Amino acid sequence: MQSTSTHRPPRCLDCDTRRHCLAAGLDATGLDAFEHQVVLRRHVLKRHQRLVARGAPFDTLYSVQQGQLKTERAMPDGSRRQVIGFHQPGRLLGLESLGANSHRCDALALCDSTVCAISYPSLTRMMKQYTALTRRFHQLVGTELDRQQTSMLMLGTAKTPQRLAALLLDLADGGGDDGCPADTVTLRMSRDDIASYLGLALESVSRQLSQFRVAGLLAVHNRRIDLLDRERLRGIAMAG
Repeated sequence: MQSTSTHRPPRCLDCDTRRHCLAAGLDATGLDAFEHQVVLRRHVLKRHQRLVARGAPFDTLYSVQQGQLKTERAMPDGSRRQVIGFHQPGRLLGLESLGANSHRCDALALCDSTVCAISYPSLTRMMKQYTALTRRFHQLVGTELDRQQTSMLMLGTAKTPQRLAALLLDLADGGGDDGCPADTVTLRMSRDDIASYLGLALESVSRQLSQFRVAGLLAVHNRRIDLLDRERLRGIAMAG
């Protein structure tokens, strides 16, 4: 991992992202235990800064507090890098490495971001005492598995409009600063990253954004996208 600025995180009880992160559902006593036993530190990342490299020893999960990160892997032949996911406030990074000795993906900040480092050994011990924490962890793992399965189905069967609409809605569902749904999406990632994630050509991404704009589904202001008709976008994303 590249050198990052590290700080103790703000009190979990006062954190705006708490309703959506791993600690959601814990009472005040549980939050205090989580903060002092499980949370190691907070990493403050600059744009493009690496949080963790593939192959690094796995003993830590990362909870996004502010900003956005991407995970990516090199293709087996080393010809290019494939974007695996985008991670917003409340999301956990490192779940794909559960059961492994090392991290399976590189994680990089797409903008200035803050991330809480969570000791996985300490987390497993605390989950034996707090059923709410165990339940929330399983919920986050299940949500991530569902997101990955949906992505695989999209790559295998969906056309360009479906793929892009699904991504925009997913980003909007956690697009607020505190992880809440929002009607505005800020594209922290490049369009090359979007194309890589969706398995599309860069030109296809730009063309489809323009078509959505002309159709009145969204308004584009550089990196900011206003979703003008979420229901129509949802219908496109779900079209078979």
